[in-house]
Amino acid sequence: MKDMLKPYYYPLQQRNNFGFFAVDIKARIGFFAQLNWCLYILDHCERLGLKPILILSSPFYILNEKDNWLDYFFVPQYSMETLKKDRRIKVSHISDIEQLGLSQSVPEMTLERGNYLVNKYLPIKDSVLSYVEEFVGEKFGKACTLGLHYRGTDKKLEAKPVEWDAALNTVSNYLNNNRQVDTLFVASDEQAFIKWLEVNLGHRVRVVYHKDHVLSENGHPIHTNLNSGCNYTKGKEALVNCLLLSKCHALIRTSSFLSGWASVFNPGIPVIMLNRPYANTTWFPDSLILQRENDEYLSDEIKKNF
Repeated sequence: MKDMLKPYYYPLQQRNNFGFFAVDIKARIGFFAQLNWCLYILDHCERLGLKPILILSSPFYILNEKDNWLDYFFVPQYSMETLKKDRRIKVSHISDIEQLGLSQSVPEMTLERGNYLVNKYLPIKDSVLSYVEEFVGEKFGKACTLGLHYRGTDKKLEAKPVEWDAALNTVSNYLNNNRQVDTLFVASDEQAFIKWLEVNLGHRVRVVYHKDHVLSENGHPIHTNLNSGCNYTKGKEALVNCLLLSKCHALIRTSSFLSGWASVFNPGIPVIMLNRPYANTTWFPDSLILQRENDEYLSDEIKKNF
């Protein structure tokens, strides 16, 4: 019956829900792709004066079947405890954001608005923030830290892959023109790339990275692999790397929700994009970041592909 009523069933279910908008996201997509959906829901609630209850139960990040992995890292304004107190509230269980009948191109959605919505409705837990600040204090440079995010593995499905040499040449161009940079923070799902950068740039700048427990050693993605590492650890390390990238003075990056969200956490960070998502995969926040990106330091190889 529900399938016959799509896409009308879930909007009707939430229409008279006692002032709440309660959604359980069961999608098999990445950490920040799910947070993107949360932003659309939060924006909808903010504009209509509704109280959002968000449950993220994707098998990629939960430890137990009945968990809400959002609670591992964030402090939602309205939690699942609200549902226990008021059994009248209906929860829509979705696997695709379109089932809610929301527009994904909300005019008001900007990097700054995304930052506002997260800070208001989904503040990050103090334990995570303290961990990030301790890392910054110990590892980041005293003068200037450049961030680099290189997403390999399955990202070729959404954007043209970037060769390692092309990424290296872009970083070198930036370093040549910004002598104050004393540290390069690298986030990548490919361990071999990080080690390669240390060999090729270690003589010019201090190369640091977060020692993730789960990294790809064979080119296969780990964030959507149910048999790869601890779900909680994968989620925490994704969030930590994103926050660390947002703390850098500038960011060179490939197309990815993870490093895209660095601009949600820090809308003012200068960004240099190494590639562009394909037209059918150009989503927020990259759709906006591309409008203000800096292409001054891009290598010749990358400029030819743009």
